[in-house]
Amino acid sequence: MFRQFEIILTSVCIGLCALLLVLIIIRIRNVFFRKTARVPIWNDRVGVLNRTAKIITAISLPLMVLGIINFIFIVSVPSVVIRVFAKTLFIMIFGIWALLEFFLSFSISEKLITGGIFRRILFFLAAVVCIAGAVRFFPLIPQSWAYPPEKDCVTLDLPVRGVWLAGHAGASVLTNGHVKNRYAIDILKLGPDGRLHKGQGKSVTDYYSYDEEVCAPADGKITEVMDGIQSDLMGNMDEEHPGGNYIIMDIGDDKYVYFGHLRKGSITVEQGQSVTAGTVLGRIGNSGYSTHPHLHMHVQNKPVSDPEARITYPFRFSRMRLSRLIFWKEVKNVALLRGDRFSD
Repeated sequence: MFRQFEIILTSVCIGLCALLLVLIIIRIRNVFFRKTARVPIWNDRVGVLNRTAKIITAISLPLMVLGIINFIFIVSVPSVVIRVFAKTLFIMIFGIWALLEFFLSFSISEKLITGGIFRRILFFLAAVVCIAGAVRFFPLIPQSWAYPPEKDCVTLDLPVRGVWLAGHAGASVLTNGHVKNRYAIDILKLGPDGRLHKGQGKSVTDYYSYDEEVCAPADGKITEVMDGIQSDLMGNMDEEHPGGNYIIMDIGDDKYVYFGHLRKGSITVEQGQSVTAGTVLGRIGNSGYSTHPHLHMHVQNKPVSDPEARITYPFRFSRMRLSRLIFWKEVKNVALLRGDRFSD
């Protein structure tokens, strides 16, 4: 499933890159090589209406582009499987196109000033599209990136090792599908090929997440364990036991960390046991209401799994290497968003 989405969406992304590149080449050829006469927008010949449209375009264009990039690669769920090289290429080419158009927004073609009605309609239509795009997509950036401040968050160590991908994550419904467990995250292991699984992904063992160690993210005490639910079948959506095999640990201050979808028989701790940060607790499986191996994690107010009166809390990780959109960097006290790639 992931491989099919990856191939389709990566191909679409590359196709959009090719289209943008063609537009850039045509634009550069017409403006710089054919040397089509252009007039600065401050010239009296341009007129108030044309000048206003150009200024509005110059303002709305970068907002639209930033909003679209955020929507595609952070808000949109399917895009998490797009290959990194395709995502990077798209962002770079889309950015170059936006910079070129922004630069050209401060001048206007002589043909447009003296041209016919059709050319003018296209010109104003482009301005309207930029405005509509900015209004529609740019506000999603602060909405999707918003997260409670550090003082209101629980700080934890990473519970996994290696390079991982954040699926559902963040504080907004735009980036997190956990309706009942707000702030919960789903994370998936990335292999050396940058993919989520080997081969066709038809077996749980094809997934790089499967059988990966889950470590205690802080010192604490185990308050509840479930370790008897089938975890090796694909497509076995267990609605009766949504969390599958799980571990709950008390980390103090009436806060409890919950890990779900663990592999049957892999849990190495028991109820009442004290553990230190870094202790191996169990291994990732595909138990419970899960379509593929991954780790579910959240912080709650209860030492047991009973969802009645459950409250979940925002949490951050003390340190990691993080790639959000393109570049990798060392970060501290960070909250994950959908599509983030990270490592210990």
